[in-house]
Amino acid sequence: MNKLTHLLLLGVSYKSQLIKPWNYPYQFTIEPTNICNYKCVFCPQSESDHKLKRRQGALTIENMRLFLDQVREVKSGNSNVSLTLDGEPTLNKNLPEFIRLINAEGLLPRFSSNGRNLSPSLVDALAASGSFFLSVDFASEAQYFDTIRGGKGDFEIVLENLRYIANIARKKQNIKVELVNISHFSGAEPEKTLRDLKDLFPADLPKNVTFRTRQFHNFCGHLNLKGKEKYVLCPYPWTTFTVTWNGDVVPCCRDTNARTVLGNVYRQTVPEIWYGKRYENLRRKLIAQDIGSIAACKNCDLPWSSGTSRWKWQYMKYSLLRR
Repeated sequence: MNKLTHLLLLGVSYKSQLIKPWNYPYQFTIEPTNICNYKCVFCPQSESDHKLKRRQGALTIENMRLFLDQVREVKSGNSNVSLTLDGEPTLNKNLPEFIRLINAEGLLPRFSSNGRNLSPSLVDALAASGSFFLSVDFASEAQYFDTIRGGKGDFEIVLENLRYIANIARKKQNIKVELVNISHFSGAEPEKTLRDLKDLFPADLPKNVTFRTRQFHNFCGHLNLKGKEKYVLCPYPWTTFTVTWNGDVVPCCRDTNARTVLGNVYRQTVPEIWYGKRYENLRRKLIAQDIGSIAACKNCDLPWSSGTSRWKWQYMKYSLLRR
């Protein structure tokens, strides 16, 4: 009931373009680290000066507890906490403990990984910590993977890691794994490479191991994918609360460089930030289509992507209810 009530208030607040939403944030995200071991061509991490754009570091267990205390206070109605922003979550040695702490709150941890560090020993430690949802971008062939994501020889390492994870998921239904095809970024045919990706794994995988194809998004102005469509008001400032490893709150998970900081969750409460002047000004500018004055948004293609499936009601309903 809390979830349904929250979604109703969220929908009314967004459609009515309220500067002060009736709902608290629905999706909470916190970043384990902004350090990554890959330089994927479709990610801002591949920029030569990316690591200079904000200080690098890692989330501590103490600060994770502070964050979860805040989430508990507002009772968002959502069923999960995301552990993905800029870096590779598995580079934080505390990831298994983060999984345990989030499970202890009755929530499902979700995170994305490039799969390189997901060794059997780490996967076993994560599985022992409780339930989680893992998403891994992968390719159907080594030539695609080496071109857009990994280094030479990494394809086989990641593939073996993923096969091990899929086998663990077969035994533990509380672990959900999503394998995402990215081969088409190299120019490959998406439907064929998705079939080829599935063929790398046993045909009798359980329902908690799924496959899909990524829809690439120019969230930082890093890519040149598509021209402007009709403007659509971005829903994130009405729905999400995204926190960097050092506690800074940014507009959404696309602001990987923390270009627009709205507060700090270690020094302020969620309501103080959510209903604060910075968040109000952000919502006001988005409503006025004043995108150019928002550092986090000015190069993002999401407000101009009305012609894509991302804005279809089926996708939006699925995106909200699966969380």
